[in-house]
Amino acid sequence: MSKKHKFVITNPNLCVGCGACAKTCQKESIKRGKLGVSRLWVVKFDKIATPNQCRQCDDAPCAVVCPSGALENKSDFVHLNENLCIGCSLCVLACPYGAIHLDCESVFGVQKMPNELSQPGFASIAAKCDICEGRDGGSACVEVCPKGAIIMLDFANTHKIGKKLKDTKNMQDFVFEISGENIDLSEFGVQNKPNLANNLEQKSENGDV
Repeated sequence: MSKKHKFVITNPNLCVGCGACAKTCQKESIKRGKLGVSRLWVVKFDKIATPNQCRQCDDAPCAVVCPSGALENKSDFVHLNENLCIGCSLCVLACPYGAIHLDCESVFGVQKMPNELSQPGFASIAAKCDICEGRDGGSACVEVCPKGAIIMLDFANTHKIGKKLKDTKNMQDFVFEISGENIDLSEFGVQNKPNLANNLEQKSENGDV
């Protein structure tokens, strides 16, 4: 795969739409001193659900149009400096995946208006996946997913896969479909539960049963 940026993506065949990733994203953002909102949004259809989040585009159209330099296309992913964001919404319009939106901190006693690019009386800034930059262990959504449906792909370094993933074949097929790369998930600490029948057979051969 020629892509240089690492990015987080969800296998829709494994996602159950529970929203645990979005809740964790918000909590971890607060812990890291960022805007306390989720940077991914679970989209549900009739028979499928999946979080939508930044793909960290190599050409980063959001960074190209950003007039304040808040979005910067670096070597590993597209960085966002919240202190420089002026809330102009150009990045929202430029994102081909609809993975950036403007948001703001909640203020007690004041109701935010839904579906608005800017909020009267609020300092709105861009919110996008930053792969939990600065967090020990990397992307929190990958860790918390109960099905192991979320994966961080980094073909220049090491992929990050949830420990709760059981259907490794499904995930390997998904990664190959989107990247053309065959990866062995066992290399990244993902192990299927041992087969009970095989264990009993092995014990019988060793005379343990």
